[in-house]
Amino acid sequence: MSRLQRAKQFMPFAALKGFETLLAAVARPKEMRVELSEDQLEELNRTIQSLVEGDFVRVLYYTGHCYTELLGVIEAIGRPAHSLSVEGVAIAYKDIKEINLYD
Repeated sequence: MSRLQRAKQFMPFAALKGFETLLAAVARPKEMRVELSEDQLEELNRTIQSLVEGDFVRVLYYTGHCYTELLGVIEAIGRPAHSLSVEGVAIAYKDIKEINLYD
């Protein structure tokens, strides 16, 4: 057996492709959801009620494991469904921590 063939025997082998990436995602620390005070909830509610489709906003919302910031145009407001759509992302009102309107 040649030296090259012998060296290939001992090369690392990744039997489970993508497993390390999955482990890294699972090991990522989970950010806890912040409970808003009554004053913060009232201010957030007033801001949401003033929004119209086409407004440019910055939204800070909870995705289940961390807070994410999204800048974009409001495409749809689902008042009965308590959600809004910004740049194709549907966000429930209960997940919004902060929303800022830009002109």
